[in-house]
Amino acid sequence: MKIQHLEYVIAIAREGSITKAAKVLYQAQPNISIALKDLEESLGIQIFQRTQSGMVITPEGEEFIERAKSIVEEFHSLEALYSRKEMNTSEIRVAATRSPYVAAAMGKMISDLDETTQGFSISLLETSTNKVIEETCNGVADIGVLRIPTLQLDVLQERLESKKLCSRTILEYHLQLMMHKDHPLTKYDDVPFELLEKYPEIIHNDSEPDIVRKASINPDYVSKTGGKKIYVYDRGTQKSMLDIVQNAYMWVGPLHPAPLALGSMTTRPCSYATCLNRDIIIYRKKVEDHPMIKNCIDYITRFADFTRQGMEEAAKKKNEKP
Repeated sequence: MKIQHLEYVIAIAREGSITKAAKVLYQAQPNISIALKDLEESLGIQIFQRTQSGMVITPEGEEFIERAKSIVEEFHSLEALYSRKEMNTSEIRVAATRSPYVAAAMGKMISDLDETTQGFSISLLETSTNKVIEETCNGVADIGVLRIPTLQLDVLQERLESKKLCSRTILEYHLQLMMHKDHPLTKYDDVPFELLEKYPEIIHNDSEPDIVRKASINPDYVSKTGGKKIYVYDRGTQKSMLDIVQNAYMWVGPLHPAPLALGSMTTRPCSYATCLNRDIIIYRKKVEDHPMIKNCIDYITRFADFTRQGMEEAAKKKNEKP
């Protein structure tokens, strides 16, 4: 039995199929299938029941997976702890869901490092909410930044507490619209929701159900039937698509108010977005005294405050208009 095999099983349980697990693990599907078969035979149990709709966890498989999660989490935590014994290198790893100001904060932190710093290794991974939580819990990431609808906060807090993760809200906001500066809807100070229907929407990934949009945009949100949708996974492609498809738009959170942050893009509020969302920073308690990690948390929190101030100033200017 190998740690890698346990990670395979956990991924299959989380994703519901070997195909999807192989995709998120960047592994060949046959390798995972063979590893699972060998593991089940060596243990003498059936972890999953194969069905037409996917992999269903058996009762004995549920117990095994819970134990496997504990082992994998402890392994990665131990690995992360002892990988830092090299004193000449400062290392920090951050996993975040769609929060652009996090990259700005880390960039500023890097530029402010003393020239006498002998070396550093800094990683920023933009990924899903589940991945941020798991990687922070496992020690793969030192800090996680989550975007979560406030309506789902209680469920999230229970999950974080069960994984012994510390958390605090650093920003609260309504979603807004981002579009090209030449978009026809930029003439509105507050974009009417009903006008969005005739324009293509860029959506982050293809697995965001209506229930999430109801919680993050509006409780009455209903997907546009037969609407124009463009599914994109990474931020660079999203911006490129907004540049090329100049009548497209995206729902986004607050952006860092630096002059070059938007480039050819602009943002507009939409009063239809009545639901509050939160950005939450998470970390393991055992790392909060690490100087580099504490410094990074301070930078991210400071940039979140700066972003909030920019939002407040924009709202003030809007209210001052005759």
